[in-house]
Amino acid sequence: MSDSGPRRTSGGRVLLRTGRFFGVPIYFAPSWVLIAGLLTIYYGPLVRDAAPGTSTAAAYGTSFGFAVAFAVCVLIHELGHTAVALLLKTPVRQIVIFLLGGASELEKEPERPRDEFLVAAAGPLASLLLTGVSALGLLAVESRTLPFVFVSLLVWSNATVTIFNVLPALPLDGGRLLRAGVWWVSKDPGLATRVGGWAGRVLAVAIAVGALVLDRYLGMVSGITTMLLAAYLWVGASQTLRISELRERVPGLRLEALLRPGLFVPAGISVAEATRRAWDANARGLVIVDSAEQPQAIVDEAKLTAIPVEARPWTQLAAVARNLESGLILNRHLTGDQLLAALRVTPAHEYLVVNDDGTPAGILAMADFVAALRQA
Repeated sequence: MSDSGPRRTSGGRVLLRTGRFFGVPIYFAPSWVLIAGLLTIYYGPLVRDAAPGTSTAAAYGTSFGFAVAFAVCVLIHELGHTAVALLLKTPVRQIVIFLLGGASELEKEPERPRDEFLVAAAGPLASLLLTGVSALGLLAVESRTLPFVFVSLLVWSNATVTIFNVLPALPLDGGRLLRAGVWWVSKDPGLATRVGGWAGRVLAVAIAVGALVLDRYLGMVSGITTMLLAAYLWVGASQTLRISELRERVPGLRLEALLRPGLFVPAGISVAEATRRAWDANARGLVIVDSAEQPQAIVDEAKLTAIPVEARPWTQLAAVARNLESGLILNRHLTGDQLLAALRVTPAHEYLVVNDDGTPAGILAMADFVAALRQA
């Protein structure tokens, strides 16, 4: 693995790239630092009590070491998903480790229920294997010592991850296993997603009720952690249901019907001048070109409108533009699922749309695509 450095997503998140797995970039979100700190603080006293004679510094050091090891275990869980997806020829955009776990972001949904089942099952199987290996490690260390406590925490945490993830509710792995089963029986992936999504909502409510019990009898930290899990499940399940609803509207969409007129402008002009030219030409998008009139970058409308009016004469247009990488150039004849798949590969606010011969045809704004989905 190589290649490191921070990256800001289109949604504004900052991610730290830590390496690659068969070409798939691996990122850690800054929120992981929060959970590492909470684990260190929470388990420090428990480690000290479980290993008599341990100093406070050693106890908290062991607790922090466990937090790091747990993150590695979560990463291995996600690598299981990614490895199987790659074997099934399903591209994976990235792996992200964040506050409450991790995610292997596939560039497209599995095309068969069998593939869905295999990709979903790989993560829990990896965690189950880690649980078994950690349990064997207990045989090699003396009880009531720091190594024993450290390995015991790994056994407990990996067993918990395994059990929690196989619960039959989206967005958990068990929810994807449920979705695969319903999909296989009903032949309807939309119905399967709705079943898994509603199961996720039901589980979220059950966990939220459990959080109130934990807060009352086991302390505030356990209650807050459990409530965070409930919120994560509810948001994930709701998002899954929303995406499923939108996907059912996708087949009727044609990119040609969503085109905005665009305007070519040179890189050196100001935001104020570019806005004036767009207004005069009745254009609804701006593309920066080089001296040979070849498109080089596309202007982000959201960034442009965020520039204060008084600052626009002094702000270069290039400051609110994004270089035209291949994923930002779309063929005008894309429709339905092909269009959705192309947009998922490179998320952005605007795309340059071209004809079959490569000449510009217009601009697609993501806002227009979303509006068309809602109206479909």
